[in-house]
This record gives sequence, C-alpha cells and structure tokens, in this order.
Amino acid sequence: MIEMKAFLKAKGFIHHPFNTFDADKERDLQNFVVLPPYFESVFGIPEDPQPFLVLGMRGFGKTTLRRMLSDRIASQHKGQIFQIEYSNFPFTRQKEISQVTIKDHLLEFLRVLILELVPLLAESSELRKKLKNQHKVDLFHMMEIHFKEGEKELHYPRLQSLIEKLLRSYPQKQGRELFLSLETTEDEALERGLYAMDAMASILKALGYHSCYVFIDKLDETSKTMKEPEKAGLLLGPLIAALEVVQRDFYAFKFFVPAESVNNLKKCGLRNDKIQSQVISWTQEKLAEVLKKRIMAFNRDGKLLGRLGNVCEDEIRDKVDEFVLLKSENSPRNLLRFCNAIFAEHIETARSAEDPVSRKIVGLALKKYEYSLKIDQRMGAD
Repeated sequence: MIEMKAFLKAKGFIHHPFNTFDADKERDLQNFVVLPPYFESVFGIPEDPQPFLVLGMRGFGKTTLRRMLSDRIASQHKGQIFQIEYSNFPFTRQKEISQVTIKDHLLEFLRVLILELVPLLAESSELRKKLKNQHKVDLFHMMEIHFKEGEKELHYPRLQSLIEKLLRSYPQKQGRELFLSLETTEDEALERGLYAMDAMASILKALGYHSCYVFIDKLDETSKTMKEPEKAGLLLGPLIAALEVVQRDFYAFKFFVPAESVNNLKKCGLRNDKIQSQVISWTQEKLAEVLKKRIMAFNRDGKLLGRLGNVCEDEIRDKVDEFVLLKSENSPRNLLRFCNAIFAEHIETARSAEDPVSRKIVGLALKKYEYSLKIDQRMGAD
C-alpha cells in the first residue's frame, strides 16, 4: 500500500483529479469545465432577461452549468448583473411538498435577495448615495420584514446613519402593509410579492444594475425530495407556474431541475411555450473531452497528454479511457466516480508510487463502482 499523495506526485498530478464529485466544491473549475453548446442560450441577454429551464439527471452537470453562469457574471458583468442563488427551501422542514405555495417561495426569494444586497450597501457609501429616499424607506421595510433578530444585530449597526435618518423622518411602519410578509394572506401573496420585487428592481437599477439573475438549484437535495427527485417538480411548481413572477421585467430566473420531475412540473402548470428549456445530455465525445481536460488541468508537466491510459500498464494503455467512458453511462459524475475508484484501488495494492495501474485493478474498481451505483438505486427506491 502507498499513499495517495505519493502516487499522484509520481504520475505528475498537482492534486487528485477525481476526488470531488460536487461542482460547488471544485477549485478552479473554469480550467477544466466542458461547457454545453447551449450555454449562451441559458445565459441569455442581460439587457433583456428571460427565464430558462435546464433539466438533467443527477450528476449530469446542472450545478456545474449554474456555477459557470455565475462565474461569467462575476468576471464580465460585475456591477451590471445582480445575481443570487435561491437553493435553500427552509419551509420544506415544516410543510409537506404538496402544501408549498407561491407565498413560501416569494418570502424566501425576497429574503435571499435582501441578504445579498445589504452587505454591499454597508460596505460602500458611494452606493448608498445613489439611493433616493423612497428606496431607503422600501429597503428598511423589507429588512424589518425579512431579517431575523441576529441578522438585524449584524447589519443594522453597519447602516446605522441611514436607518437613524429614516426613523426620524417618517413613521416607522407607514406603507409596510404593501409588502409581502408572514401575515399576508395567500390571496394577497402574489400581489404583495410583485410589489416587493418591483421595489427591489427599482433599488438595484438605481445602483447601476440592469438585471437580476436568480439561480434556482438543488431542488432534489431537501429532506423531502432527496430520495424522490420527481417531487422537485411539486416543490418548484407554484413558483415556475407563476408567470407574473418568473417573467417579471428585470429578473432572469434560471431553473436547474432534475429531469425526473418534468411530469410533476407539467401537472403544476409549467408553460413550455412561455419558458425556454433544455435537457442536459452527454455524448461519448463530450465525456471524453471532460476526462481529457480534467487530467490535463491536474497534470503538472503535461506528459500524460490528457489520457488515463498513460498511468496504466501497457496491456490496457490504449483501451482504458474508452472503457471508462463506456461504463460511465453518459454521466460526468459517474466518470469521476469510476476514475476515483481506480485510483483508490490502485494505492491499496501498489508496492511503489511509480507502479502503473493494472488491468486487474481496473476490474476490481469496476466492481466496487458498479456496486456503489446499485446502492444509490436502492437508497432512492426505499
């Protein structure tokens, strides 16, 4: 048995190329990501923001795509596109999926939006100067509605002068009933939510932004949807069916949704004619590009030429890459899992860091990898 670090160093890797299956935990993702051909369609035109629905099986790259869209904004549209990630659905802890309403979604979405904006204002007096008095009043109303006590203790001191001026200049609660809050009835939730969205859009426009991108991901990672990803469609349904919300001027809602949930989305009122959509799929050629780019990104001297076979014995050198791709079942995550299993199995039996990966090792890794897939299927069926 050898250490993984020793094996990776001997083969010219700066880090383990297959150790992470979660796109949110990947470092330097842009160095080896393979963008789908529809990337630009999903990104859209920031000056004319539109909703987009991306459907994909688990492990097919929904979160990777979302991350690359976010990185594009950060690198090329800073100060022009305001972006938030709406990927936490705390109301599912108290409610069954079938009980979720548009009010639940709007309350949490607005809360996330305000939590992203307030620190920017706290850090920049120049941004605060761009706000008109009505903007400040509206923002304070929404902070009072959506912030928890701990968040008020954190943020209010940083905006102390702004808040003190507001409290001296107008009655503290005047006009607050126009905004969505926990006390709002379900019948009035949509109207109040749209009022708050428009108020936030006006604030962001005053700060120089011409659109707000809302990334909605991880719908199948709640306690109620993890084993049944098709229920993600029921969770998202009240929001994606509310065209007044998802087609609202200034906002671009980008949905990253499990493909298994499409039937439930339709039951909830998804309008295919109103929201563009794309299903993520992978060809063997594209998966081969994933494998090659990842190896090249992590290979210090480039001698491996982006091929897994170049760390293997001669007998399988020219065949192993194609074999791994075949067994990955058109899934980038499965590709990483199988390659990770090969490396893990190899260090258990290798006598030195320079030993090549053998055919026997690949066979043993395949059995463990396929067994892990079966376990995943059983857990999903339970």
